[in-house]
Amino acid sequence: MTSLETASLPIVDLQKAKDPAQRLAVAKQLVHALETVGFLFVDNAEGYESERLLNNARWFFNLSEQEKLLVSRKLWNRESRNYYRGYFPLQPGEVSFKEGFEIGQDNPSSSNSESRSLSIHPFFTEANLWPSTDTEGAHQFHQDLVEHYRVVRNCGAEILRLVSLGCGLEENWFESLFFPDSLSTLRLLHYPVRGEVADKARDGNTVLCCSEHSDSGFVTLLSTFNYGGLQILQDGSDEWTAVPSRPQSLVMNIGDMLSAMSGGRFKATRHRVVDTRVDRFSVPFFFEPHYAANITRVMPSMSQQCAREVTGDGASESAECHYGPWLIEKMRSFAEYREILDSFTRGNTHAKA
Repeated sequence: MTSLETASLPIVDLQKAKDPAQRLAVAKQLVHALETVGFLFVDNAEGYESERLLNNARWFFNLSEQEKLLVSRKLWNRESRNYYRGYFPLQPGEVSFKEGFEIGQDNPSSSNSESRSLSIHPFFTEANLWPSTDTEGAHQFHQDLVEHYRVVRNCGAEILRLVSLGCGLEENWFESLFFPDSLSTLRLLHYPVRGEVADKARDGNTVLCCSEHSDSGFVTLLSTFNYGGLQILQDGSDEWTAVPSRPQSLVMNIGDMLSAMSGGRFKATRHRVVDTRVDRFSVPFFFEPHYAANITRVMPSMSQQCAREVTGDGASESAECHYGPWLIEKMRSFAEYREILDSFTRGNTHAKA
């Protein structure tokens, strides 16, 4: 069932969180939002520049197809050195109708002692691919995206400090899962207007650009600018509601992993993107742990069963499941990664499917 109602989302102001007198109240407001609707707006993320980010997204997707394919993954460019990061083109006939460009940490390290002991897969240390410096605007694009990555990574870290505080934990409770060498991903997305639409990309009279799903990881910070199209399915409801545009804010939601780590206390809300008949841009940032992070770690007072919901039935109080190997198993379901992942010798006995 489809509804045209607009969701009323909570607003968490990070400027207020800087005030010691207001910090706990903001943290509790954030936790309440995650316990209920599961989506919210984040205002005043330090250093966030919405208009500059949108201009960079438009600049990239206005490049010629040839220029974009030069920074694509090997699946679409045999000369590419990357399997994981880079550009991906439209996939005609699929429900998902978008092209994208993604980067990770600009200077990834494979020297983290914990990660080294788990035989880190080499594509997690791939260098980012960038448009040629011979292209006008390419240098500024590179600088701006690296800076935005830093901004939203820091915002994600602050969000988790507030989550910890709001739950009565030490503020740095999550920190060791993410630093150093977070595997976080920044993705530029462009949704063109759809022409011919496959039946599987329809929900009644609604045309989909991204099918219904919940995110799998920890925290997603999304720039939607002034575009509509994002819809959420609130807990216990069978009606979709539209997320309103709020250009200077980030839209935040959490993934299945943080929901499970909270024992289901926090909601990983299902969402989708529908065709609004305009060229649409968005920029999600997926705040992800480092390769060796123990994701069976459970927030105090939460049941160990919650870890099994994400990592598999083999999880137990004595077993550890590390984020990198878990992610590799998760990604085997995607055709573009399966071949390269299947060639990887899995020597880590802690990996859970």
